[in-house]
Amino acid sequence: MRQITLLIGLTLAAITLACSTNAQVVGKTSRVIHDTVKVQVVPEGEFVYNLPCKVKYINPATEGKAVLLLWLHGGVRDQKLHDFFIHNHLDNCAADDSIVDYLNRHAMKAVVLMPMYHKAAQTTCVTWRECWPEVKRMIDDYVDKGLVDPSRIYLAGSSDGGRGTWDYVENHADVFAAAIAMSCEGPRMTSVPTFFFNTSSEPDCQAESKELQARGSNIIEYKRHEGRHGDDAALCDEALLTRFFGYSK
Repeated sequence: MRQITLLIGLTLAAITLACSTNAQVVGKTSRVIHDTVKVQVVPEGEFVYNLPCKVKYINPATEGKAVLLLWLHGGVRDQKLHDFFIHNHLDNCAADDSIVDYLNRHAMKAVVLMPMYHKAAQTTCVTWRECWPEVKRMIDDYVDKGLVDPSRIYLAGSSDGGRGTWDYVENHADVFAAAIAMSCEGPRMTSVPTFFFNTSSEPDCQAESKELQARGSNIIEYKRHEGRHGDDAALCDEALLTRFFGYSK
């Protein structure tokens, strides 16, 4: 029995190492996983991650500065689900696959930051709005080291991450070249070119989006997907992502 238990433990350890490796972390509560899949060159230097964060380097050996994609995850509202989510988000290489796959297919040099915030059942829940100072420090770290093109910083998020996307493009429009907000409601005024999707699980925002567009909000388009919460990620297809990454500041 002990031999079987040891074998299982060694197998799980091998899987974890194949997926990711711990990087140097600054800060007592920070945690970062650097994805080693398809990575030949990991940027040198000390990086500050003020939140738990999954990082993907895509085509890092390509010359020139990388584009940066910030992905904001959706929320969970109890401790048990949160603990499960943070483990899987960081350790099992979870990501928004359609966007990451696009970057790989088109041989684009990119850094993908997927920070994680703590949102357990409590009187006051943490939101992406509250995490902005920490998120901005992560972005600035890559910009200041000359690794990413500051004119090509992109933002996408779903559910609570979609609401966070609206918060960021409304209040920090100078940072982002373009954005995608999914599975959420509450579009805002923004100068950032923003693609907006939601599903039948959320209110129809067609009229609200048109009104904001008429007032000057740079909502490129609003699409409604007749599926469940989260299913609108299917709308991040080849044509849309080509438009999305075609924007720069």
